Amino acid sequence: MLHPCFEVIELVLSGPAEPIPADRTPLTVEFAHDSGRSWQVPGFWDGGDRYLVRFAPELQGAWTWTSRSQEANELTGLSGRFEVGPAVPGEHGPVRVAGTFHFSHADGTPFRPLGGTVYNWLHQDERLYSSTVASLAEAAFNKLRFLVFPQAGGYVEHFPELLPFEHSPDGRWDVTRPVIPFFRRLDESVRLLREHGIQADVLLLNAYDNGRFGLDTLTEDEDAAYLRYVVARLSAYPNVWWSLCNEFDILDRPTDRWTRAGELIAATDPHRHLRSIHNWVRLYDHNQPWVTHASIQLGQATEDFGRGSLFRDAYRKPVVLDEIKYEGDVPLRWGRLSAQQLVHQFWIATVSGCYASHGESFENAGGSLHIVEGGTLQGESPARLAFLRRLLDEVDGPGLDPVDNWWDPAFVAGVPRKLYLQYLGRSAPDAWTFRLPQGQHGDRLEVGDRFEVDVIDTWNMTVTTVPRVFELGEVQRNDAFASDPDPVRLPAGEAIALRVRRVG
Repeated sequence: MLHPCFEVIELVLSGPAEPIPADRTPLTVEFAHDSGRSWQVPGFWDGGDRYLVRFAPELQGAWTWTSRSQEANELTGLSGRFEVGPAVPGEHGPVRVAGTFHFSHADGTPFRPLGGTVYNWLHQDERLYSSTVASLAEAAFNKLRFLVFPQAGGYVEHFPELLPFEHSPDGRWDVTRPVIPFFRRLDESVRLLREHGIQADVLLLNAYDNGRFGLDTLTEDEDAAYLRYVVARLSAYPNVWWSLCNEFDILDRPTDRWTRAGELIAATDPHRHLRSIHNWVRLYDHNQPWVTHASIQLGQATEDFGRGSLFRDAYRKPVVLDEIKYEGDVPLRWGRLSAQQLVHQFWIATVSGCYASHGESFENAGGSLHIVEGGTLQGESPARLAFLRRLLDEVDGPGLDPVDNWWDPAFVAGVPRKLYLQYLGRSAPDAWTFRLPQGQHGDRLEVGDRFEVDVIDTWNMTVTTVPRVFELGEVQRNDAFASDPDPVRLPAGEAIALRVRRVG
């Protein structure tokens, strides 16, 4: 029987009844493909004498595996073989960087992130836990950011009894003794998201303990033991992204400690998942080699054109603006955007060649928020963001890039000579005269190129094609103009974008 490509293979092995402490790697398995390539995959303890190794093959063909252990003879010298066939329909493998600034799955299928945020989702009761995922999936979100360690502080009304580690005799957390039911629930959460087509953006360390649990007081060595353990457990799942911390600079730690933690994740993850770290007010150096994409909090980067694209120029990596404030009604400035304003900021992020993440902060009857505990989405923005995602999924190529990032006054993004997207903002003029920017990279526009224009109402979610084709009659160094001088009439005052696609 063929094992599908990208599906998790789980080896269940019997080892010492006395658990090997989790600050050691109990065993490593080498998975070797008949091409000669091989992967070194760490195992982990899963309770009793049960030790697991998880691996997701990305190559079809014949494979063998062999175990070795410096901790237990019974975990050494085990071996086997298996065959891998095509992936199941709809499975495309892990998401990785594509085209410098964008993402695609391992099989080349483009991935356009539409992210959501529910920090304490993992720690909720079953009703909230399940309804959160169902609501996100229905709204077409395909990425969820959530914490492994529980959150405390403002708007947190629920504190879990299930916590990640046992205590040592002196009352400190003992990271060498993970609580298996806790981590099995973490496994389950990643699998549940995968079943709904959602990437699990796992926030590994927690700046929101606020003295409640003490999980933010682990030493660097204790953090490292935990990180190795959680990477061994989750790495094989294709829908995993690693985020080292949300608002890392809240914690009083030197930057080089964060860098060493990120490098550890990169070194111990055989499946090469995406890796990031998220800021509060102090930006991390996303040029560090372990960082695959820049995860940034800066609301103002999406409040005006051209700001977000500066991060692309600085880091030469995909930019995900993972916190641009939230749609909601709380009095704090980060949680009181209108739906119209949040959708507006998503469109600005899009034409900046960046991506953004959603969050909802309406205060519920219990005093908490959706970004804290989840549940059913209430806002008006998710439907409009799903509409934007559908438009992005129609792009033929890795993604949209600023066409003339040097000085395009209209901040048009697209794929040169093929597709152009111009966002006119929340209050469009009554007319638009055909003009395209001529960038410094990619295919150059030529006289005679023909285009059709779609008028996109970003709030009412309509696409109206202008009933005529525009042919370029003048191509300058930085601009191109149609022979037809008649302007396109627009619904003045509405939130409008223009999509210009080459025909013929």
